[in-house]
Amino acid sequence: METNKTMRETTINLPETKAEAKEKAPLLNSSKAIAILEPPNRGTKKGIAIGDFVLRLCTIGATLGATVTMGNADAVAPFTTRFLRFEAQFNDIPTFVFFMVANGIVTGYLFLSLPFSTICIVRPLAKAPRILLVIFDTVNSTHQLSLNRVFIGRV
Repeated sequence: METNKTMRETTINLPETKAEAKEKAPLLNSSKAIAILEPPNRGTKKGIAIGDFVLRLCTIGATLGATVTMGNADAVAPFTTRFLRFEAQFNDIPTFVFFMVANGIVTGYLFLSLPFSTICIVRPLAKAPRILLVIFDTVNSTHQLSLNRVFIGRV
């Protein structure tokens, strides 16, 4: 039960390079190496991300305040008589209803976009969250404009 195993050796001959012949590494152009290895400027990107986050918080406060104020507003017309009293609410005029709905949508979107803005602060060199924020902001703005056109065209 003997098995004859023959081993074959294969050799690959490679020509010597100039670096191996001189036993030195090839030199790099120093100006190109510095430009590639220079760390990116994180400070300005982080500052822009913090500014974006603060603006989102301010916008949430403004839109939420406008929505709550409009929803709780009851007005009595100044030209009332003793027997006739005019009261107005936000849902009496369709424009005010649209204003409340639009502000509610914007407030919800801004609240949901805060985590992406936080990621941009923590990782200022990350490109994907910034691109997503730009895309979602554009879609939200376009959606609000199209709702506005549909609503105004209906009145």
